[in-house]
Amino acid sequence: MEKILFWDFDGTLIYSNQSFLDSLQICLESHNYKISSEKISTFLHTACSWHKPEISYTNNTGSKWWDNLFRYFDSFYENYGISQNDRDSINKIFKSRILDHEIYTLYADARMVLEHCKIIGYKNYILSYNFPELPLVVEKLGISEYFTDYIISSNVGYEKPRAELFYHALGVANFPKECYMIGDNQIADIQGAKAVGMKTILVHKNNVSDADFICENLSEIPALLFL
Repeated sequence: MEKILFWDFDGTLIYSNQSFLDSLQICLESHNYKISSEKISTFLHTACSWHKPEISYTNNTGSKWWDNLFRYFDSFYENYGISQNDRDSINKIFKSRILDHEIYTLYADARMVLEHCKIIGYKNYILSYNFPELPLVVEKLGISEYFTDYIISSNVGYEKPRAELFYHALGVANFPKECYMIGDNQIADIQGAKAVGMKTILVHKNNVSDADFICENLSEIPALLFL
């Protein structure tokens, strides 16, 4: 019997960060545009697909996902009088920074736990709302050997907690009878997974949740799988 673990990425395997916010602000400042982090954050909540899970975009996946994102950026640039030449440069540097694995930090126990889970017979999959090239970042972080496959929202056209994304993941994994969703977000990861019948593990938390298990550290997970 196939045993599957679906792993969220940001906030689960890596420390949660503000990579889009920080990267855009750094790029803008490098071109002498001073815009507050609050205004950038407010804009990104209208631009990034994971902040709008009610909207599907199956015709704008892969490289088209970036094209669509930068169309939103154009409206932002227009509001602040950013020239076309600067827009092109900022977009290029921004994307390069987002794809730079050095801005992401693995939890200290992530690699050990992924290896342990694989040894005890589980197949690991990443199930993340993220940019299309996430597998390349995972490879550069040195943990790709532990994953069987990747389900990335921007390559599918649905965001968590949409059932369509979770059903797609189950299909990729050949509809296993035993599977868990492991993540740090109560709504996106836990509620979304439970809605399609997955068992759930909420990580890096110690609070009330309807997850099947809650743990503060990834290192607690292997023992839970035997309960």
